Amino acid sequence: MHLIVKDYSELHLELQKADVVVVATGAQNPTIDKAILNLKKPVLILDLSIPKNVNENVKELEGVTLIHMDHLSQMTDETLEKRKAHIPAAEAIIEEIKEEFVAWTKARKFAPTIHALKEKLNSIKEGELNFQRKKMSNFDEEQAELISNRIIQKITNHFANHLKDDNTEVDESIEWIEKIFQIETTSK
Repeated sequence: MHLIVKDYSELHLELQKADVVVVATGAQNPTIDKAILNLKKPVLILDLSIPKNVNENVKELEGVTLIHMDHLSQMTDETLEKRKAHIPAAEAIIEEIKEEFVAWTKARKFAPTIHALKEKLNSIKEGELNFQRKKMSNFDEEQAELISNRIIQKITNHFANHLKDDNTEVDESIEWIEKIFQIETTSK
């Protein structure tokens, strides 16, 4: 870092060249006031000193912006308070997303079982339809297909709704469905 040190006696000349002035001294009285500011352009003065080391009278000059450490703390506190006000909304969004995620993971868990159950029921349906085709001369293929598909959909919906229920022990229910219908899923 290249640092140029100037003599304190040249302060009033150096201030004219500055765009930003950072004041951080331990002096008991202000080292900068409007009398030594001979501005040719706007300047931002940051006073990081305790006690304040820039006289408030500099604000009387056009183009001077003065910010003391107290102002920065206040701005930080205000920003923090504004952010805190948004916390409930953020928490509500997180809760909503969490619920969706939990529902999604639960559905992913039982989806292979519901799919396998549907395949099993379709297999039973095909066997029964083949049997009825041979047995009945006036067998209505289209009607039988439509009715049996609707029944299968209603049965699988009942199982899916049971598995979606918050009070359902999903793992235990999946195990029972697979046992009763003698199905095996690829998720294992």
